[in-house]
Amino acid sequence: MSSYPGPRMRPAPQPRRGDGPWGPRDDRYGGDQYRVRRPPRRDVDRIDWDEPDRRPAPPRLRHPLWAKLSVGLGALVMVVSGLSVIVPKLAISYFTKEIDRVDVIPEGLKGTDISGAINFLLIGIDQRNSGPNGNDLLRADSIIVVHIPADHSRVFLISLPRDARVKIPPVPEQNFPGETTKINAAFAYGARLPNGQRDISATGRGNGAVLTMRTISDLVPGGLKFNGFGIIDFDGFTSVVNALGGVHMCIDTETWSIKYTQEGHWLGYDMDDHVAGPPGRRGWHYEVGCRHMEPWEALDYARQRHLLPDGDYDRQRHQQQLIKAIVKQVASTDNLTNFKKISELQQAAGELLTLDLGGNSMEDWVFTLSSLRPDDMVMIKTNGGRFSPVGDDTSDERLLPESLELLKSLQTDTVLDFLVAHQDWVAADA
Repeated sequence: MSSYPGPRMRPAPQPRRGDGPWGPRDDRYGGDQYRVRRPPRRDVDRIDWDEPDRRPAPPRLRHPLWAKLSVGLGALVMVVSGLSVIVPKLAISYFTKEIDRVDVIPEGLKGTDISGAINFLLIGIDQRNSGPNGNDLLRADSIIVVHIPADHSRVFLISLPRDARVKIPPVPEQNFPGETTKINAAFAYGARLPNGQRDISATGRGNGAVLTMRTISDLVPGGLKFNGFGIIDFDGFTSVVNALGGVHMCIDTETWSIKYTQEGHWLGYDMDDHVAGPPGRRGWHYEVGCRHMEPWEALDYARQRHLLPDGDYDRQRHQQQLIKAIVKQVASTDNLTNFKKISELQQAAGELLTLDLGGNSMEDWVFTLSSLRPDDMVMIKTNGGRFSPVGDDTSDERLLPESLELLKSLQTDTVLDFLVAHQDWVAADA
């Protein structure tokens, strides 16, 4: 590899794309003197791809941390994208004051040291999906394990299929004896009162997250530790995306909505598949390609699983892409300098998140993850993105041995080694 003395005034080379599983490594800095590509980190060099011309990049431009915190996504931005510099405690407290905080992770599950490898659970819920009486148990719509390796170089997002059949451990204090069923029921059985009614308080939602953690931990011999969790409410996503005015996303799979008509009207119920898509084609149509999506489009697209070739696995990928798109939009210059937008997003954060930071302060999390950014996010397909039925007449599926191996790699902080052997498990970053 030829030596490179540093930035020089010369014509800028065109950005080039690497062909590794993490995709393009293009110009990110702006200005002719900085038109060089960021080199892959040492860990990524272990993957065999053609990279003939690696040159050191100049220090990347940083945005003030107060501005990123002020967007109101607070810990979500912190966990899945990272922050830049340390700010006074007063600023952090103000910009995250609307977020519900709980401290419910038991000592047996809690990983308190965030200076090393980190496991953080993200759970997406939709309290509107509560049945005709509004009292049905609250199941998780999405379950994502966020793993940050000990060197804090990347953020791995691992989506677990909501229909995976698992053994949910008992909760004696809530009169729950345990059950073998879909993993999304773990949140439902944890977030309820002893009388069987659902508990949508912050503590109740926290208990649902804890039972989901225990369920995931039991899949790994020796168990897993979690440094915290964030519960994302769909209503909060709606508020955040509305405040942003939509997001830029790349549609990677032709999709028809079962919730919106082809004129863009919300129905309030789900259309039958054959009516929404071909041959009826009466649902809102998402064509493949990159564009700005209105708030309702982005949220609707990320919720679809009917009529998609890989069903819930496609939805998992689209949900991961939406999270990344929100983080990028939040960190954009336009939003960082728009104080009206900052105020709207600060308020939206209170509807978005319920947090347990594992006994660590927000300031400690900010300092620890100060080097991360949205482009460091790597999305992983559990089961390789393929539906694996259990073999009976239910819609339940099984977690493949390779998926259990992936979860084991969280315990040993060897996720990258797993991906070296399973490069097709890295989801496309649309």
